[in-house]
Amino acid sequence: MKSKLLPILLILLLLLNGVLIFMLVKKPHENQRINPTRNFLTEQLSFTETQKASFKTLDVAHRQVMRGLEDQLKDQKDILFDSFNKKDFKIDSLTTKIGLLQAKKDAEVFSFFKQVREICTADQAQKFDKIIKEAIRGGDRMPPNDGNMPPPGNERMPPPPR
Repeated sequence: MKSKLLPILLILLLLLNGVLIFMLVKKPHENQRINPTRNFLTEQLSFTETQKASFKTLDVAHRQVMRGLEDQLKDQKDILFDSFNKKDFKIDSLTTKIGLLQAKKDAEVFSFFKQVREICTADQAQKFDKIIKEAIRGGDRMPPNDGNMPPPGNERMPPPPR
């Protein structure tokens, strides 16, 4: 019995190692979703190929700027939260820097969407405005508690108007 079980276990382990190596090299779990948010606007607005190319150029530049701002913001927050043990640490200047970086991020997002709107036709611009307003309002998101219970202290609060 032991002599038959050993080769079977060995083959099973080799197969599992092969699958693991495949998953580490090919990373199929990362390739399943090709970031649908990038194509959302181009699909919803029915962009032409020229508009899609312009959008892609804007998107690449926007992502690069945002990545830089995110890195700076992360660095400043790391400094902030690494300073618990410092006696004479001045929090005001650091939080001001963090606030300014957040403001730059917001301004960059606004600028990006303004540039995207500029490549739209009149009809697309109207649809774009509706999409952005819906996104700002939060869309049809599920409540944080999945709607099972009202938030504490707000049991009698009416639903927000649509």
